[in-house]
Amino acid sequence: MKPPVLKTMSLRQLRVHLQSRRFAIPKLQRNFVWDARRAAKLLDSIYHNMPIGSVFLWEMDRKSANLIRQSADVLPSFDRGNRHVWFVIDGQQRLSVLYQAFEGLVRENDTGREIDFGRLCLVVEPGRTEEATPRIVYRKPVDREFIPLKDILAPDWRRRISNRTQKVTKEIQNCRRRLLAYPIPVVTVRSATLDEIGEVFIRVNSQGMRITSADRAVALMGKLDIRAMAQELRDKVREVLALGGIESILMGFNLVAERQSAEGDPPKLEAMARRWSKRIEKKESELVHFRRIWDRYSNAFASAVDYLRHAFPVHDETFLPSANMLATLAVFFYYHKGQPDTFQKGELKKWFWATGVGQRYTGRGYHRNIVADAKWFASVASGSRRRFVFTDLLDPVVDIQMAEYGSRSARARAFFCLLAAENPKYFDGGEAYALDKATISHANRKHRHHIFPQAQLKAHVSAKVYNSLCNICFLVSSENLGIGMRLPRKYLQPLRDENKRAFYQVMRSHLIPAGADAGVWQSGVLRAFKQFRQERLRLICVAFEDKAGIRLFKRGG
Repeated sequence: MKPPVLKTMSLRQLRVHLQSRRFAIPKLQRNFVWDARRAAKLLDSIYHNMPIGSVFLWEMDRKSANLIRQSADVLPSFDRGNRHVWFVIDGQQRLSVLYQAFEGLVRENDTGREIDFGRLCLVVEPGRTEEATPRIVYRKPVDREFIPLKDILAPDWRRRISNRTQKVTKEIQNCRRRLLAYPIPVVTVRSATLDEIGEVFIRVNSQGMRITSADRAVALMGKLDIRAMAQELRDKVREVLALGGIESILMGFNLVAERQSAEGDPPKLEAMARRWSKRIEKKESELVHFRRIWDRYSNAFASAVDYLRHAFPVHDETFLPSANMLATLAVFFYYHKGQPDTFQKGELKKWFWATGVGQRYTGRGYHRNIVADAKWFASVASGSRRRFVFTDLLDPVVDIQMAEYGSRSARARAFFCLLAAENPKYFDGGEAYALDKATISHANRKHRHHIFPQAQLKAHVSAKVYNSLCNICFLVSSENLGIGMRLPRKYLQPLRDENKRAFYQVMRSHLIPAGADAGVWQSGVLRAFKQFRQERLRLICVAFEDKAGIRLFKRGG
């Protein structure tokens, strides 16, 4: 590989190349993943003349167009009339934002979130006068206050701002000058092999945006577009269960396509990628073999997603304790056609709840649990009557009572999955919630409620205590607002007096202890909360074990 060439391009010059559609996204690159906040921050950095990093290009002749990832992106597609291809090895996210700053279109990022680039605006009169005050923000345009960049950067910008005051016009001119004149370092490498570029991609991206093991594997797969294959599978299951990335998909494939050692970690995704790439390079029939395994695995992964969604209340990825649970469960469906039988269903229940609340796929040694489970799934799928065994019993106080609801840990996700499995009912009326993303999504904080209001507890206990899982339930925002800062004995008593039978059914659906002598009825905030917390801890632990059908927690002590 020849030494790279460094030069700078102004944003004005870069725009010409973007419009000429000279840039292309290679198959090893990820999709556009930035959000609106990061887009605004990039342009604000340019406005303040701060460094934004370089763009790294791999220049090839157009015969290499087969390496282009053919998918809808935020950047314009490559024009095959160009003599050379500029593959973007590093800087795709930044180039995408810069292009859309001119276009102002609505585009989706890789998570499916829409970004309206027409809302990237100049703040005409910032609240403070310091140089570092944000001048480019993401918000709805307001005449004379927040001016869209697409208008400021447009060729006919004077016509678009003709009705502005002289002061506003001056600010717009200054912004336009700052942005278009900004120098962007561009590093170009030529005469490099695909393997060399894969290694460059890993090294360059390791210093910036977090590069995952899946990114490394994709970069090392040579001409095989495994990213597109994995994303196609992710899109296939998205209507059932939306996944944020492709790591679990590649992990599951690794478990069925590679030989697993007797003990220890599974082969790294990078090692798997290198082996398959070399096999396919040497022997064309290996590509057929790879695709045969992949097609079978894709069906197995889809079956795993469907099973988790319908056998357990995994309404979206935020209810799934670990995405790698999909990888290991896919092993079962890889070796087992059709739905599990009665014995297998019982063992799957044990595995799901024990793995979730026990956080078996996180922390030290989690790879070993993944490999062990994959082997167990393969055995059970083939007809073995081996039972799932959970030996690392949990401490109720340490592992549940001291766990916080906002941690997004595997245990917190398992807890919300447990609450959903109890079919929670509205406090007022007793009707069952419609269990969908909008109602009880873990990602939607306004539907998670402190049973004892934090405002009442702040003077008595730490945030870690009042944010404990033991003090949280699902509650739609309208009911939450009606409760406000009142203590349980104040907001629950009218409901109990109205219809006791319905009231106790509702409380049971939320795992809230509400018997005659329960803590929710006691006077004295701290005394009532302490009693309630112990009572609810017992209910939660019992519910987890009932769902699993095995013992999960230590007794006594």
